[in-house]
Amino acid sequence: MNEIICKKCGMKYGYELCGPVYPGCKDRENADCPYCGETGYSTMTSQILVVTKLEKDDSPIENNKEGESDE
Repeated sequence: MNEIICKKCGMKYGYELCGPVYPGCKDRENADCPYCGETGYSTMTSQILVVTKLEKDDSPIENNKEGESDE
């Protein structure tokens, strides 16, 4: 997996090409940032480009500790 740090928002994400390579039949595939949508990488290929978030979202996760007791 190749890693990119977005030039627009500064978040890190990864991309990889999957599937068989066919002669001809190439389309433009973009690795767009999953956080802000900025294109970080682009190529002509017959494969599928898969993008993955590598950093956690900024949204806080609250712990629900109802029902726990200190025994």
